[in-house]
Amino acid sequence: MTREQYILATQQNSLPRTENPQFYPVGIYGWRKRCLYFFVLLLLVTMIVNLAMTVWILKVMNFTVVSITGYLRFSW
Repeated sequence: MTREQYILATQQNSLPRTENPQFYPVGIYGWRKRCLYFFVLLLLVTMIVNLAMTVWILKVMNFTVVSITGYLRFSW
Protein backbone atom coordinates (compact mmCIF):
# COMPACT_ATOMS: atom_id res chain seq x y z
CA MET A 1 0.00 0.00 0.00
CA THR A 2 1.43 3.33 -1.00
CA ARG A 3 1.41 6.40 1.18
CA GLU A 4 -1.28 8.05 -0.90
CA GLN A 5 -3.55 5.00 -0.69
CA TYR A 6 -3.12 4.93 3.08
CA ILE A 7 -3.96 8.62 3.41
CA LEU A 8 -7.04 8.26 1.20
CA ALA A 9 -8.18 5.15 3.06
CA THR A 10 -7.84 6.70 6.51
CA GLN A 11 -9.37 10.12 5.81
CA GLN A 12 -12.71 10.80 7.41
CA ASN A 13 -15.35 11.54 4.77
CA SER A 14 -18.62 13.21 5.69
CA LEU A 15 -20.27 11.72 2.59
CA PRO A 16 -21.57 8.16 2.88
CA ARG A 17 -20.02 5.67 0.51
CA THR A 18 -22.35 4.30 -2.12
CA GLU A 19 -20.00 1.71 -3.62
CA ASN A 20 -18.87 -1.49 -1.96
CA PRO A 21 -16.16 -0.97 0.65
CA GLN A 22 -12.70 -1.88 -0.57
CA PHE A 23 -10.92 -4.67 1.19
CA TYR A 24 -7.19 -4.30 1.46
CA PRO A 25 -5.13 -7.49 1.40
CA VAL A 26 -3.62 -8.41 4.74
CA GLY A 27 -0.33 -10.27 4.75
CA ILE A 28 3.40 -10.14 4.35
CA TYR A 29 4.71 -9.26 0.91
CA GLY A 30 8.05 -8.71 -0.80
CA TRP A 31 11.39 -8.93 0.94
CA ARG A 32 9.79 -9.45 4.36
CA LYS A 33 8.19 -12.67 3.16
CA ARG A 34 11.48 -13.89 1.68
CA CYS A 35 13.31 -13.11 4.94
CA LEU A 36 10.64 -14.90 6.96
CA TYR A 37 10.89 -17.98 4.72
CA PHE A 38 14.69 -17.85 4.97
CA PHE A 39 14.63 -17.75 8.78
CA VAL A 40 12.07 -20.57 8.97
CA LEU A 41 14.21 -22.67 6.61
CA LEU A 42 17.34 -21.86 8.63
CA LEU A 43 15.58 -22.88 11.85
CA LEU A 44 14.39 -26.12 10.27
CA VAL A 45 17.89 -26.99 9.01
CA THR A 46 19.37 -26.19 12.44
CA MET A 47 16.84 -28.45 14.15
CA ILE A 48 17.53 -31.34 11.75
CA VAL A 49 21.31 -31.01 12.17
CA ASN A 50 20.91 -30.85 15.95
CA LEU A 51 18.78 -34.00 15.98
CA ALA A 52 21.18 -35.83 13.66
CA MET A 53 24.18 -34.94 15.83
CA THR A 54 22.32 -36.05 18.97
CA VAL A 55 21.52 -39.44 17.43
CA TRP A 56 25.11 -39.76 16.17
CA ILE A 57 26.54 -39.03 19.63
CA LEU A 58 24.19 -41.56 21.21
CA LYS A 59 25.33 -44.22 18.72
CA VAL A 60 29.05 -43.42 19.05
CA MET A 61 28.93 -43.48 22.86
CA ASN A 62 27.01 -46.76 22.72
CA PHE A 63 24.20 -45.57 24.96
CA THR A 64 21.34 -48.02 25.41
CA VAL A 65 18.03 -48.06 27.22
CA VAL A 66 19.46 -50.47 29.82
CA SER A 67 22.67 -48.56 30.51
CA ILE A 68 23.39 -44.94 29.79
CA THR A 69 27.06 -45.30 30.76
CA GLY A 70 28.15 -46.69 27.37
CA TYR A 71 31.93 -46.68 27.10
CA LEU A 72 32.29 -44.60 30.24
CA ARG A 73 33.07 -47.51 32.55
CA PHE A 74 34.39 -46.84 36.01
CA SER A 75 36.97 -49.19 37.47
CA TRP A 76 37.10 -49.04 41.24
